[in-house]
Order: sequence, then structure tokens, then C-alpha cells
Amino acid sequence: MICIAACQLKLDVLNSAECRSVATAAILQAIRNGAEIIVLPELCNSGYCFLDMNEVVASAATLDDELMRNWVEIARENKVVIIAGINLYESEKYWNASVIIDEGGLVGWYAKVHLFGDEGKFFTPGDLPPLVVDTSKGRIATMICYDIEFPEWVRLAMLDEAQLLAVPTNWPWMGQIPTTPPMEVVRVQAAASQNKLVIAAADRSGEERGLSWVSASVITNDEGVIQSIATTSAQIIYSSVSLPTDRVISDKNDIRGDRRPALYSRILNQ
Repeated sequence: MICIAACQLKLDVLNSAECRSVATAAILQAIRNGAEIIVLPELCNSGYCFLDMNEVVASAATLDDELMRNWVEIARENKVVIIAGINLYESEKYWNASVIIDEGGLVGWYAKVHLFGDEGKFFTPGDLPPLVVDTSKGRIATMICYDIEFPEWVRLAMLDEAQLLAVPTNWPWMGQIPTTPPMEVVRVQAAASQNKLVIAAADRSGEERGLSWVSASVITNDEGVIQSIATTSAQIIYSSVSLPTDRVISDKNDIRGDRRPALYSRILNQ
């Protein structure tokens, strides 16, 4: 069993220094409460509702700035894994990114491929598959928010032997029909069940420039069963779960071995 924390934070696009402080404080609180893997929301160093590119530039992190060095040191000292969504400046471009930090340092970073809403005004879309890396706590994949709505994308993480999928997210509340749990969570459950992955999604809370959030951070087991789910307030949810070691779902079925990819190829070209 491994203890996972998903940190649901109240962030402010007008105060990136506060965003960084809130995110770091959440990491430290989660560690004090026994978390070994900690997931933070999308764009947790900057907020989300940018008015112009100047705000993106002013709040961006780099892979070797003070924030990243601080998180690397925290991970090293406490032997934890941190997965965080950040506004990242790298290779002369701005990315809606997710970083994975282990006790040995930065393991890798991922750029969101499926940009949502106005994100394309500010960020370059990624063109690489989900990041899947070996860490001290297991084989971890990451993607961001809207990415998880594309079943093919989650399947790539499974095929790359991921045990846990960490999803920094900002699920916007846009008048969706209320369901229990929210449909955003149902999609996470389906992805976990279909791919035999533990999934931890860290969402937002509060309001930002008139936009509010679904505020439904969630941790599921590899059968898609909810282990912990947030309410609408800023909070950290926890769950101790076992990471899967195979893809067996019955004594006669394996979700990887039962695939017939030759029959599916057409959908990839539609």
C-alpha cells in the first residue's frame, strides 16, 4: 500500500507568488500527514484565467528556478514523489506542463497535448505521448485535465506499463448538469477501470475571475472505485492504495492480452 495525496487548492492568477506558496505549503502538509505521492493541480504556480500573454510570462517557472529547486529538495529530504501542473517556460516556449519530481530530482516533464478553451492563445500544445517514468514509488504516468477525455491517450499510458496516472487538472464549472459524482469524476473512474490504473486527479477550488471549478479531486483504485473524493473547499484528500502489478481482470482475461489492435487501426485515422 502507498499513501497518495491529491491537493485541491485555491489559487489566484493575480498573485503567482501566493500560488507558489500555497502549492509548497500543501506539499509539506501532505508529507506531515504521511503522503508518499503528492499530486497538485494544473497551472498551480500561476493560476489559470489569464487575460494576456504578459500574465503568462510573468508567472512562468523554469525547470531550474527557485520553485523547482525547492520542490526537488523537499522530495529528496522526505523521499516522496511530487507531480505538479505548472506554467512552464522551456525551449523558448510556454507550456501547460506537468512535472514529476522524485527523491533523485526532476524525472521528467510533460506538455499538455489537448488544449482546452483559450489555452491555445497562451501555450504551445505538446506533441509527445503521456510521460511514463519509473520512480521510487512505482511506475507513474502523467497527463493534464482535458487529456484524460481521450481514451486513446490513457491507453498509451497503460501500454507503457504505468501503475498510477497522476492528473493535474482545472475542471471548470460551466453550467454542467449536476451528477453524483460529477461527470469529470466518472471519466476518471472509467479510465482507471478500463486500463487497470490507479488514478489521482487534483482539481481547484474557489473562483478566479468569475470562473469556478467542479472541485472534485479524486483518487480511485485500479478498478475505478473511488477511494477518496473532495468537497468544494480547498483541501487535501488521501488514500492508501495498492498499485497494480499486472493487467489480469479475471482468471481468463487480461486487458492487455485480450486486445486486438489490428481491428482498431481505422479509428486512429478518423
